[in-house]
Amino acid sequence: MKSLSDTKINWQHIFAPNSVAVIGASNTPGSWGHGIMQHLLTSARRKIYPVNPNAAEVLGIKAYVSVLDIPGAIELAVIVVASSRVPKIIRECVQKGVKAAVVVSGGFAESGAEGSQLEADLVKVAREGGIRFIGPNTMGHADTSSQLSTLAWTWETPPGPVALVSQSGNYGHRIIHRGMMSGIGFSKFISTGNEADLHLEDYLEYLAQDKDTEIITAYIEGLREGRRFFQLTKEITPKKPVIVIKSGATKASAKAAMSHTATLAGSDTVYKAAFHQAGVLRVDDDDDLCDVVTALLYQPLPRGRKIGILTIGGGLGVMSAEACEKEGLEIPPLAPATVEKLNAYLPPRWSHANPVDMAGISMAENPVIFPSLWALMEDENIDAILLQAPVGANTDRLTTMFDSGEIKAYREAEESSLSALSQRVRQEEKPVFMVKPAVEFATDPEVASLFSREGIPVYPSPRRAARVLNQLAWYRDYLDSIER
Repeated sequence: MKSLSDTKINWQHIFAPNSVAVIGASNTPGSWGHGIMQHLLTSARRKIYPVNPNAAEVLGIKAYVSVLDIPGAIELAVIVVASSRVPKIIRECVQKGVKAAVVVSGGFAESGAEGSQLEADLVKVAREGGIRFIGPNTMGHADTSSQLSTLAWTWETPPGPVALVSQSGNYGHRIIHRGMMSGIGFSKFISTGNEADLHLEDYLEYLAQDKDTEIITAYIEGLREGRRFFQLTKEITPKKPVIVIKSGATKASAKAAMSHTATLAGSDTVYKAAFHQAGVLRVDDDDDLCDVVTALLYQPLPRGRKIGILTIGGGLGVMSAEACEKEGLEIPPLAPATVEKLNAYLPPRWSHANPVDMAGISMAENPVIFPSLWALMEDENIDAILLQAPVGANTDRLTTMFDSGEIKAYREAEESSLSALSQRVRQEEKPVFMVKPAVEFATDPEVASLFSREGIPVYPSPRRAARVLNQLAWYRDYLDSIER
């Protein structure tokens, strides 16, 4: 019996099909078949054929009793019916000439021995018919370039250069929405499900060549082809960053992974070593993942681990220095020339050391912030900067201090300075991370938009910023090591 892997994967059928049959399409709001149909119908690029023997139409589109009754050719079938019916449906898809499928239905190997046998039957039928499929037990997939989405619940995924492969549909959904809140756009999203046919490694190999993808991210519970994953990532990471969340490090989480997607979590020590050798950036959760992605998208990699800290208060500087040193970063002394420059801008009581405490300057003294920042960026002993200063107050806050004309002038000056900062970052090749001194600034949409336009990452705490800097410095070290 031939292996499914003997049948070449036609990624065009999976990510940019001209026709899709939704087997289990529904008119019932809140159902999988309804949500998937809604998403597919948002694009006019392809023909959509609902299959439901109990409905004449689904969402105004003529429905068919079986996939065999559809008059046109079908490139992709999306299956959302009871698990017991799936092998029969796949057999009909083979008869129809369908070459790719997304099996959303659950109740297979993740549910026990009976489900495992059902999954084996599904694979046997697909193998004999040459159908490659995502799942089963998947939440679907999306390609923003071709405007395809088989997701039932995730709406309006913004296009961008980041791909996500997730062995959990729900956690993948969370990452997508967390990314959207951070201004991250996505090229592809795949919920891999049980990986009875297509494995995470298959998607990884495809994304390595995908022109729409610049950064690859993944949520991993366990790998079916660990050696292949290692070989692939070793080839990919010099060209595209690979960032992963790897769960299953504890006994309880490993057990949960097995019951979730029938995945063996494996030794965390082995995974850690393999990621390190292959240049894979490992993060703890979706916050960390989005923090690192944001920095990689907009900032250069630091040349080293020496961090300059510019802050409006001593306590903020102390916490930032501690956070950096806990991550293995350094807080170097300032060059004498830098001290002289700062003397010209700051009050006599400034710290005269790194961290640079600007001694509680007010918003009225805001213009000294950026010259002080330029001085730090010009210091050859500093590789990256954490900035904690009153930059980016929202309009509501400004109205309590200035009249409308003054607010406009203040905002224009800030925007001009942030634009200059973005240019300096590129020229000096030194990343600058904003750590807002007040939490409300970090969560304000107007402020976030102000920094996002210029590609300046904003982090809510020194700890989160320091963790990202450590990741970027490690990745730079890795790239340098393989070039030697």
